[in-house]
Amino acid sequence: MTLNKHAFETASDQLFALDQGAINLQSHIHDKILSIIENHLKALDYTKLVDFFRFQKGEFAAGEFWGKTVRSACLAYQYTSDAQLLEILTQSVADLLTTQTEEGCISAFPIDRQPYHSDLWERKYVFLGLLGYYEITQDPAILKAMIKLADYTISQVGPEPKVRIVDTGWAFDGIESSSILEPVMRVYMLTGYQRYLDFAAYIVEEEGACKRENIFEAAFNGRDPKDIGGNGDPAQSIAKAYEMMSCFEGLIEYYRVTGKEHWKEAALKFYNKLLEQEITLLGSGGADKPYNLGPGTGEQWNYTAFEQTNPDIGLMQETCVTVTWMKLCYQLLRLTGDSRIVDEIEKSIHNALIAALKPEGNYFDYFPKFNGTRNSQVNFSYTIGDFPLSCCTANGPMGMALIPFVNVMNSTSGPVVNLYISGDSSVQLPSGRTAQVIIHTDYPKTGSVKIMLALAQNEAFTLKLRIPEWSKQSKLCLNGNEIAAIPGTYAEINHTWSDVDRIELELDMRCRLMDAPIGSNRLGDDFQALVYGPIVLTRDIRFGENINEVVSIISDSEKYVSLTPVVPTVQAHMQFAVPAGQSFFQVIDYASAGTTWDGHSEYRTWCPCPSQH
Repeated sequence: MTLNKHAFETASDQLFALDQGAINLQSHIHDKILSIIENHLKALDYTKLVDFFRFQKGEFAAGEFWGKTVRSACLAYQYTSDAQLLEILTQSVADLLTTQTEEGCISAFPIDRQPYHSDLWERKYVFLGLLGYYEITQDPAILKAMIKLADYTISQVGPEPKVRIVDTGWAFDGIESSSILEPVMRVYMLTGYQRYLDFAAYIVEEEGACKRENIFEAAFNGRDPKDIGGNGDPAQSIAKAYEMMSCFEGLIEYYRVTGKEHWKEAALKFYNKLLEQEITLLGSGGADKPYNLGPGTGEQWNYTAFEQTNPDIGLMQETCVTVTWMKLCYQLLRLTGDSRIVDEIEKSIHNALIAALKPEGNYFDYFPKFNGTRNSQVNFSYTIGDFPLSCCTANGPMGMALIPFVNVMNSTSGPVVNLYISGDSSVQLPSGRTAQVIIHTDYPKTGSVKIMLALAQNEAFTLKLRIPEWSKQSKLCLNGNEIAAIPGTYAEINHTWSDVDRIELELDMRCRLMDAPIGSNRLGDDFQALVYGPIVLTRDIRFGENINEVVSIISDSEKYVSLTPVVPTVQAHMQFAVPAGQSFFQVIDYASAGTTWDGHSEYRTWCPCPSQH
């Protein structure tokens, strides 16, 4: 993940990440990140991850695990500055580089099988792992290794007579391999070597990342994501959610350098289509039915936003999709400064992502469900020593480590507060001096947020505060004086700030009653769900209630539900009593449901309701 601006950008970002060590969260999210570091990122045998490159057996996608894990660990280190974690990374990077040949090859495939199957996909993750480590250390040996690997790659892949990139990959006509675009652009940004920009242009402008059609032009022309690359046969669909979004991450990096507005517009159109058609109430997407039945079961675009209550769906919302969606949103947030994008990241964090994490921090649910139980079933994994490492367990820590860098960001005019997670952040002001942004809150348990600044001296700048689109009746005050807070925007406070200034924000936490979307199967119609701020609420059998009963949830004319807060009687962040008919039923936050990972905490999110037809 690229956090900061690059030396060769010509299309300026609007928002920027804070520096390493500048962020200190004080919340359960901080605790979860530490748990992941201790029980996952420090617990893995990295030597065995490097063995995939050392012995080059060419096992499917085995080489992705080193890069995914190291990329996640590098970002976690940037947040925590954990010295032991850095030492593990340093040893593993050095070990990996012993596998690099004089020609520059780092591959888990023998030479006679390069660059086919999952080889380029795995090299992408090698690049991303090395880029993460280089961002921390600025070690010239790492940059040299990346240059050698990039040169080796473009010696094999490109216009004929080289191997066309769309003739590689395992199932998606080049989409998976073409996602190498992102790290290639980042290596270009570090070096300025024209040959890397030429290779990126080849992927974008000439091949379009897919043998069937240019996926970037398809997005620009308004094609629905589920139909991109389609040939009319659902069983041969290549609309693989995770890989396709990865290509668009690379397209955004390409735009940053070239400044071609066409590609920015393509990325934004793709994002908006996903938001409309694919992203569910939990902040993830992709499914195994009903339209696309191709390879990657449960992981293809399928109009999932409309079909999320379809009872025919067996698998959906892969954690890799959740994390990559968050990363794509983060790229576009930096690029556009659109506060509504933070709403989407927040939704994914508090629902699909955190709910997928086992309490021990060492495993992520592959396919988090709306209803049922958490489980350890996976589509794709390797056992590393005695550690069961799935692609989602390798990817999940990246999503968690990204959260601190979204919470508070910076702009050319001053700090930007996004997620309202309690803690403090050190922000460089336009003057070059530093301010501490201090957030006190129990949000999202309640909507009350207090913010103060610690400054070396009084100073004029703009502080931006995200007003979520769902918060229709926010109240924002500076030193007791009310300021406009328009939903779906940043409230921009231009002020000469001092240590005595106090900001108070009350977000509108009225619970919203959501009707099931209208999909292809009428059996999915008669369900409702409850959303409290960014939190999806869920029934759990630990309350001794029939979670599958039909309930008539009482709401007002605007579909707001009056909840009664309850001191949690199970392990949960929040619990409420919901009025239904003449009685109440209990709900907790989705991330706290199902946490026994067995039938003892079966849960239901979309509740059956009386027929509305």
